[in-house]
Amino acid sequence: MKRIHTFLLAIVILVAATACDTQFDYHLSRSIFVPDEDNPGLPIYSEKGYNSFGVYWSLKPFTSQSNEEPSQVVVRGDSCHIHFHGKADYAPYTLTFSIHDFKPGSYSELLTLNGKKYDLKKEQCVVTLTSGTDTLDVKVQEGEFYIQRAQNLYVDNVLTRVVLSGTFSFKAMLNNAPTSFLNGRFDMGYGDENFFLLQGR
Repeated sequence: MKRIHTFLLAIVILVAATACDTQFDYHLSRSIFVPDEDNPGLPIYSEKGYNSFGVYWSLKPFTSQSNEEPSQVVVRGDSCHIHFHGKADYAPYTLTFSIHDFKPGSYSELLTLNGKKYDLKKEQCVVTLTSGTDTLDVKVQEGEFYIQRAQNLYVDNVLTRVVLSGTFSFKAMLNNAPTSFLNGRFDMGYGDENFFLLQGR
């Protein structure tokens, strides 16, 4: 009888440990919002893989949400598209920075973006904004997308994702009306679950 109890206890411990590992991996992909006291409504600038982003869109916060996938990288054709999903005034939007002539074959190759700056007036990095299935007309007047740091994230000595952290700001004509996206910051992790290689599609 004692052996049976010991065996059952071992099973319970094993299941609990597995559940903990699964939960940990799950939390690696979720968004952690740490408020910035100097910029109300936005997350702090961080380089820890918090999976958060935020920007003042015409002085109102547009930020990632804790219960949704905040970002994806999609490689299609000759471009790498970095999508930031969030809400502004309770409405969902996706802000995308498309880097032309950059075709990473896996998420680990995102490490080459470390320290890269892109002038958003030029065609090398293009901004798009979508609401549902509608693509809004964005004509950037000035701005910059800066990937300040790209770093590997390891769990138990195994590479699980690449974290991209940086800043962005730009002014644009949005559907023929002037608008601004200021004090933008992002801290995103990309791994197998949110890196998509769609070459030839």
